[in-house]
Amino acid sequence: MLTKSKKINIVNSLDSWFVPKKKIVDIMRFVADLLKIDGELDLLLTDDKTIRKYNKRYRSIDRATDVLSFSVSDNGFVLPEEKVFGNIIISWEQLKLDTREFEVDIDEMMARLIIHSVLHLSGYDHIEEKQRKEMQKEETRLLNLYKERLTLV
Repeated sequence: MLTKSKKINIVNSLDSWFVPKKKIVDIMRFVADLLKIDGELDLLLTDDKTIRKYNKRYRSIDRATDVLSFSVSDNGFVLPEEKVFGNIIISWEQLKLDTREFEVDIDEMMARLIIHSVLHLSGYDHIEEKQRKEMQKEETRLLNLYKERLTLV
């Protein structure tokens, strides 16, 4: 379980955006705890140009995307004693576009992208229709639990 003693690293490569680190850490910790994730999570907030480079390099898709997830155990570059679970990259520009498309505020969109990423890191995928429906159902469940928690705090 990703308790408060576990590490969540957030890197903001954008000079133009204030990062609400406490909110981001809160959602990451909440989702990781619900999914019983054991390990460190890293999040890079960046621009379209940077995420496009990662998307092209690792997925052979030459365009920006809103979020990418990398399971560190799959990449094989973690030392055995390290407990890194995965890396998440979010494009601030795509996140803002997503808020308009989904008609939600920035905080909810950030939560949606983090939930989506952590689910990928946990083995969920959406290549086939059945997988997509399962993942979407779990995303909705986790987002609703997170929103409910916010109303109780």
